[in-house]
Amino acid sequence: MGFTFHIGELRVFFPYDTIYPEQYRYMCELKRALDAKGNSVLEMPTGTGKTVTLFSLITSYQWAHPELGRLVYCTRTVPEMSKAVEELRKVIDFRVEVLAKELDAGSEAPKGLAAGHILAVGLSARRNMCVHPEVSKEGDRERVDEMCRQLTAPWTREKKTASCVHFEKYESALGQQSQLLDTGIYTIEDLRVKGMDKEYGWCPYYAARRLIQASSVVVLNYQYVLDPKVSLASSLGGAPSLPGGKMRAGGLSSIEPSIVVFDEAHNIDDVCIESLSVKLNRQRLDQSSGNLTRLGNEIERVKKEDASRLQEEYKRLVQGLRQAGQIDEAMADQLQSPVLPEDLVSEAIPGNIRRAEHFIALLRRIVNFCRRYLHVERAQCEGPLSICHKLEEDAEVDSKSLKFCHERLRSLLNTLQVSNLEEFTPITKVADFVTLLGTYSQGFTIIVDPYPEAQGIYDPTLILRCLDASIAIRPVLKRYQSVVLTSGTISPLEMYPKILGMSNVVATESFSITMERKCLCPLIVTHGPDQVPISSRFSLREDPSVVQNYGSLLEQLVQTVPDGLVCFFTSYRYLEQVLEKWYETGVISRVLKHKLLFIETADVVATTYALNLYRQACDSGQGAVFLSVARGKVAEGIDFDRHYGRCVVLFGVPFQYTLSRELRARLEFLRQHYDIKESEFLNFDAMRQASQCLGRVIRSKRDYGVMIFADQRYARSDKRSKIPDWIRHFLEPGHVFMASDLAVEAAGNFLLQMSQPFEEKTGVGASVLTPQALQELQAEDSKASDSKEMEKSAIFAPPLKRLKLNLSTPPDPPSSNLDAVSKQIW
Repeated sequence: MGFTFHIGELRVFFPYDTIYPEQYRYMCELKRALDAKGNSVLEMPTGTGKTVTLFSLITSYQWAHPELGRLVYCTRTVPEMSKAVEELRKVIDFRVEVLAKELDAGSEAPKGLAAGHILAVGLSARRNMCVHPEVSKEGDRERVDEMCRQLTAPWTREKKTASCVHFEKYESALGQQSQLLDTGIYTIEDLRVKGMDKEYGWCPYYAARRLIQASSVVVLNYQYVLDPKVSLASSLGGAPSLPGGKMRAGGLSSIEPSIVVFDEAHNIDDVCIESLSVKLNRQRLDQSSGNLTRLGNEIERVKKEDASRLQEEYKRLVQGLRQAGQIDEAMADQLQSPVLPEDLVSEAIPGNIRRAEHFIALLRRIVNFCRRYLHVERAQCEGPLSICHKLEEDAEVDSKSLKFCHERLRSLLNTLQVSNLEEFTPITKVADFVTLLGTYSQGFTIIVDPYPEAQGIYDPTLILRCLDASIAIRPVLKRYQSVVLTSGTISPLEMYPKILGMSNVVATESFSITMERKCLCPLIVTHGPDQVPISSRFSLREDPSVVQNYGSLLEQLVQTVPDGLVCFFTSYRYLEQVLEKWYETGVISRVLKHKLLFIETADVVATTYALNLYRQACDSGQGAVFLSVARGKVAEGIDFDRHYGRCVVLFGVPFQYTLSRELRARLEFLRQHYDIKESEFLNFDAMRQASQCLGRVIRSKRDYGVMIFADQRYARSDKRSKIPDWIRHFLEPGHVFMASDLAVEAAGNFLLQMSQPFEEKTGVGASVLTPQALQELQAEDSKASDSKEMEKSAIFAPPLKRLKLNLSTPPDPPSSNLDAVSKQIW
């Protein structure tokens, strides 16, 4: 099983017997970016083996270039993480098998890394990795974190009031050996099994964090790389450690020879912005005041019982943030500060906040200022510099001290030996707020909204909103040699480098899907049988004819489409409005005569239960309809492959709420700093969400499905051009302006055609390539490349040959000959 082939001088280990043409093209572009030590943005259709393609190429590249650092593979969910690690296991197992077979019969078999093995681990939150018999029973993430810290804090362990046997075994194992595990591929579940095994028994969470430092491949969530509050930058820094625990060269100030891959990166700019945005309201500020009172009392107690602790902290603060921030590993992951410039980390804490009581007084003035600032009747926006000036004037706060607040609070909580950090989340949010406020003068805005929910309830909210997605990803781009953004729906490609500030982008490519038969049927429905346009635009949402035509479309589809039918609406509110009208007009009852109906809600538990029942209904043969929402959980992480999704319908264009003040501020920022027009970004954002919804139904080349764009605006070129190329390639000219009844007829004909027997072809031009067919394809590519080179050289070849001929004449020719040579050259 599997085969090897070469791309240039690179030998690639591929663990399957056949390969898709787009997988090979993807590898070629990715290798080109890695050779140039640059970044890339690559779009590959869903269901074409993007994950195994990435791992095959990059691990082969690591094998050929031992000086290359680790691969940091970032994904969004735990199931995606587990799938990725399993694909990596297949790649490495195949490589080990091939290298073992190639050994001479009499030679000694190499072991460990020399035999092709690597160390790779997956890392997730404590909730997903904990094996403590009591803590692991808790379902709430914050509760699990709190209980874990109470058992693992160094002062708790010193007093022996409570402990975790798994953490104690982890500490003991570190003292006895430099490496917790041998080389191998370890999923989250593998580590949990080791943690429950009597032979090991250590904590999987802390073991994974430790193993990262020696791993060649790390698979984890986006937040561990982008969100500074849970960042693992220190653990991910540098190349994998050498035997004996020594690290290879490379530090924070230099570019590390490592590769970072962001899979499913179509929403990466939103992740960056959310990681650096903070919200405060009156309730949180009241809780912050309570936190400060508690901290003040604790400071007085420590002064009386152990004043040396505060004195030692004061001395460290004089030396700078780096020394003051040295805390135990068990606490570090929960006390990461917002993104700070590297030069700031070496500065000393200002004298006015070194003493604990002075710092508490400063925070109290800041909290009181925020309370007064929230007393507004109308929404308002201001920049960071304006708020800093008001803080200096009204609260007598030195703005230079603001950027140190989070680090200072972190040091204080550690000095006071606070285990229950969740209790102090409110004051930590305030510290985040003012730290970002004092650090960045651009790329942020401060919004005060007295009615944030737009429901007439007065609950003023203070929002520090990040507008520049490049701020969060900038440290990653500066630190690592190559950053790869990839997804099945990341069109248009040129937008991402612009809004993320990516430079040295070597490869930007969208790969089409090769199919021997038309397995996708995109249809754009612009009107109903009565010729009334259908659209979810605000002016038409209350139009009864639009809702009626949408209902008629659904009724006809449930009678035509077998198995599963998935529908997406633009928002929960619009879904509720349409359902109410459908219920009143009898649409729901008529649909239920043919298929069961399930609905996504904001409740994650209820939605998960509905999804399980939906799958059972599809498995039973009756089929079902699932009504969902764009930008929701289902649209982002749930696959409706095979019979679970034979048709997907998108009712409307999923634009963001354009009256949102946060969105308006970001649009203005993009216009001023990146010259991106408002309509351009809104269309880009809406179409990437639409493409993500539609891509849920195609998960392999053997799969097939109907994609219906039910809104007249999709027929416009500004929307249609932003559909991914691999979907737009199957959009026929006659399927752009369709009535709903004609679209249903086209869908029925397509599904009937797809149900017929089909045999896959082999060889060049087929959708699946055998090793021999791949060699033929490479030979054709080589010939095409050679012919292009000959065409380029032919432009210069004749004069060069004549020049060589004339220069071969005897030296010192007559001037007339020299004139002739010059004429030939020119």
